[in-house]
Amino acid sequence: MSNTELVRAPLYVGLGVIAVAVLFGLLVGDSDESEVEFDAMNATFEVDCNSPWEDRGGPVPFADGEWKDTFHPDSTNDRHMAWIIELEVAELVEGSPGPEVAVGILCNSGGTHSEFEVQVFAGNSSEATRLGQVLHGQLEWTGGRWSSLVQTSQQRWMPSDPHCCPSKFVLTNHEWRDDRWVETSSEVWAKESETSGS
Repeated sequence: MSNTELVRAPLYVGLGVIAVAVLFGLLVGDSDESEVEFDAMNATFEVDCNSPWEDRGGPVPFADGEWKDTFHPDSTNDRHMAWIIELEVAELVEGSPGPEVAVGILCNSGGTHSEFEVQVFAGNSSEATRLGQVLHGQLEWTGGRWSSLVQTSQQRWMPSDPHCCPSKFVLTNHEWRDDRWVETSSEVWAKESETSGS
């Protein structure tokens, strides 16, 4: 084998690997966000957050990516009570006219306690058209192009856990079936103790 052949062989292998990686990325990549008309950051819809100062639970009006409330009834100061923390564009509903927008929302009424919810909207309309019910928990990931899966996580406190630091969380998978999100599986995970292995 000549020196030229020794140099060409790794070059061809490298080019082949790059070509396969690009092809794989094109095949499994999520939907093109340019196909989406729904803009969650500029839409108006309702979220299930609670106001600590009013005797009302959700839903509350959510506009332009947030919900504000006053500190207390006599205050003129507003603060953010809920806001969008994550957006994912993916094909989640089979047979729909385009990709969907999964919106992860954080609700915080103060202190260390926060609640999370996920809402999935039709991406083919500029109007806020929610698909199915609100999913409680933090948006972990969506199944992307090949699956109608939305995964959420929820914190779980054990009796000995401090308020700030739950020791367990539950991962729940939801799939789109019969015009609603159906829980298909869930799994409890425990955080490793900082003293374990010592």
